[in-house]
Amino acid sequence: MAKKQNFMHGAMILVVAGLITRGLGTVYRIFLSRMIGAEAIGLYQMAFPSLILLITIVTAGLPIAVSKMVAESEALRDTKQTQRILRISLSIVTSISLAISILFYFLIPFISQYILTDERVSHTLVMIVPIIPIISISSVLRGYFQGKQNMIPSATSTIIETIFRMGVGITLSLSFLSMGVQYASAGAMLGMVAGELAGNFILLLHYFTQKREKNRPFTQRFLLNQHDQLYAKMFRIAIPVTASQLIGSLAYFIEPGVVSHSLAFAGISTKMATIQYGQLTGMALLVITFPTVITYSLSVSLIPAISEAAAQKNQTLVYKRLHQALKMAYLIGLPASILMFIMADPVSQLLFNSYQVGHFIKIISPFSIFLYIQRPLASTLQGLDYAKESMKNSIIGASAKTIAIIVFASRSSLGIDGVAMAINLGMALITVLHFRSIIQLIGYSIEIKPLVSISLAAILMGYASYYIFIHSLQQIDIIPRLLIAIFLGSIIYLYLLLLLKVIRKQDLERVPWIGSFLHHILP
Repeated sequence: MAKKQNFMHGAMILVVAGLITRGLGTVYRIFLSRMIGAEAIGLYQMAFPSLILLITIVTAGLPIAVSKMVAESEALRDTKQTQRILRISLSIVTSISLAISILFYFLIPFISQYILTDERVSHTLVMIVPIIPIISISSVLRGYFQGKQNMIPSATSTIIETIFRMGVGITLSLSFLSMGVQYASAGAMLGMVAGELAGNFILLLHYFTQKREKNRPFTQRFLLNQHDQLYAKMFRIAIPVTASQLIGSLAYFIEPGVVSHSLAFAGISTKMATIQYGQLTGMALLVITFPTVITYSLSVSLIPAISEAAAQKNQTLVYKRLHQALKMAYLIGLPASILMFIMADPVSQLLFNSYQVGHFIKIISPFSIFLYIQRPLASTLQGLDYAKESMKNSIIGASAKTIAIIVFASRSSLGIDGVAMAINLGMALITVLHFRSIIQLIGYSIEIKPLVSISLAAILMGYASYYIFIHSLQQIDIIPRLLIAIFLGSIIYLYLLLLLKVIRKQDLERVPWIGSFLHHILP
């Protein structure tokens, strides 16, 4: 049987894999943005919400349900139930995904012309059709492995998926660019098809090569009442999660259209709106969301960890794991948001050759900490069977964000800046509501002292990095100067955390893979 990892070890595996894939993905997006331009990236970003919406509909929250149910059955050592859960969930997503793919194909002309208001995006939308069934199957397989708290299959598959997506996407985008920006955008989406195929193959390989567990005969494992119970429980978990994700996906899906119409009302042309939307969502948000690789990895590991603790009725362990996740998210998220704000201009100029992107980063980065701690909070609610609360909070936040886009972006004095402000509002509101729900439902209390200590260390780190970058090492090029400033600032931050006793040397030494290295460099 594949080795089970504990909560932090499993999270670290996903963090490392996530850093690799996000790093490669960021390089890919930067290279692609420079090669095919903001307009082509804008078309890609206009189509991408459709993919997110379709995946939300097709998977129907099943990956989270599978992860939670598998974790519970593993905690009770019921391996037969684990296999039932996987087979039932795969049969559900396969049938739904094929039906949705066919329906979406026939709706593409209507979506591109009337919802997204740019018919050129239809070429990219067509490339989404084969992705839907592939992602639906791989998402369930990832949920299965995550429920068993074996994060290696998810980690390896995402790395392989990213490598294939980059290679095929770059090759096809540059090959199709001479035919027009719409074909270059479609080539990037076709690269995603190749990547998802490769990632799915790796997951299946892990599944079929793992040591087979001993099960009862086939006829004893599939009784009708067992099916009914599993279906009922699976959908009881999945439906609220689906509704929550669906609201966010719908808001994301209609967002390009809402932005286009609002900016048109403000006197901005369709072409300029597409370019600005590409700069905001395809470039600025690419930088802003980079640290979410940490919080996403924590969230993926947190759902089965919380579910297992709840199944064992260990409330103390539930609090401990939630505290660990939030503390790490804040430890990473706050200094990241500060660094992005103070380094927005040089970073955007170096990465995208555009100061406008830096302008967007400055607007969003002060609020990005809400995004970084949002996922662990949502995962805790889902792991404790409070997915309905997460759904309600998502509905309120998504609705407020969409209304804010209409109100702010339609004002000529704000324009695209209004969209960035609306994104801030949505992030902050959902996170605050999640916090309120957790405090009300399980009585979790926030420890103020660590928050103050981390905040002080992060502010001093930001000041030190800014001072080093602006006033020191002026004789060297901007890229090494930027890297040196961030590196030295990070070292200062780490030592401040040790000095303020936010973390201990023993904690760092237990970090998988890098603990032995830290042992030699720490005082």
